[in-house]
Amino acid sequence: MNSKLLPFLLLLFLPHLAWAESEIFKLNGKPVPAIVAKVNGVSLNSEILETELIAFRMRAQHQGKKITPSEESLVARELLKAEIMKELISQKARSLNIKIAPEKIDLEIQNIEDKFPSHTAFVTALAFQRMNIEALKNKIETTLLEDELIRLEIAPKVILKDESVKDFYNKNKKKFSKPALYRTRHILISTIKSPEKLEDASSHKKALRMAKMINEEAKTKAEEVLKKVKAGGLFDQLAKDYSEDEASKETGGLLGDLHPGSTVPEIADVMVKLNEGKTSNIITSAFGYHIIKLDEIIPSTLIPFEEAQSDILNILMKRESQNLFKKYLIDLEKQAKVEIFI
Repeated sequence: MNSKLLPFLLLLFLPHLAWAESEIFKLNGKPVPAIVAKVNGVSLNSEILETELIAFRMRAQHQGKKITPSEESLVARELLKAEIMKELISQKARSLNIKIAPEKIDLEIQNIEDKFPSHTAFVTALAFQRMNIEALKNKIETTLLEDELIRLEIAPKVILKDESVKDFYNKNKKKFSKPALYRTRHILISTIKSPEKLEDASSHKKALRMAKMINEEAKTKAEEVLKKVKAGGLFDQLAKDYSEDEASKETGGLLGDLHPGSTVPEIADVMVKLNEGKTSNIITSAFGYHIIKLDEIIPSTLIPFEEAQSDILNILMKRESQNLFKKYLIDLEKQAKVEIFI
């Protein structure tokens, strides 16, 4: 799916948001004319601006922001400027005979619709923003036309110096570093969650007592295993004998080479503080009681420049293309006849 469409897609997931709605589209109490702008003689209707403003309201409300009527007028003008630029892009693309295949637009729509539980939910979400399938097609076509315009008109003009790629690598080495990894084992003694409240108070108390008894037994077992670990018992064998993690017990409790973000926070916090070959005390998580052992710290390594070069080229190409495209749009605007009526 085209990444530029994702913000729009996310808005469609927020049908619980609402706004003050009136029959006549107004800004700061004043009715908005049916035609809000003309771009080289092509009219932009108020419905386009209203749709974009609704989307903006939804974003603001979702973020807990309140927009005053006077602020909304300023927002509307900025949104209208964006719509004018889209129209300029479309006109330029058509003048260059750039076309988007209907099948490509249909595929983008299908990708969006697939995120919804049903076609009805998808259409309802569109309607909530005063849109329909045809309006969505137009929005997608404009986005794809912009991509094609950049590819054909801008990308060929991008020139990157060899030293700029190397310079980016040297200034951003953290981005090209593989994180340190911790080869970790654990012994897990499982616990159970406290039961949901039952309608029958007596049954609920019994369930709570049973859960408490099971979890106390688990803690006692974990403490006994910890004593064996501290007495010098082989961690691998103790994991095979006592761990209740079926996925790792047969390999001596081996969890693998972990970085802090790849395991539960309780283990990650202790794991990074252990010295190689050392074991922890009992750690409590939602899964139960853990005892972990750090076998080895695998240091952070820098990805070689040769491996990172193609990724850097893509980053710099995209960045420079956007810079050139901004200048390109400024030139388009200077050459265009733009009339604004709000």
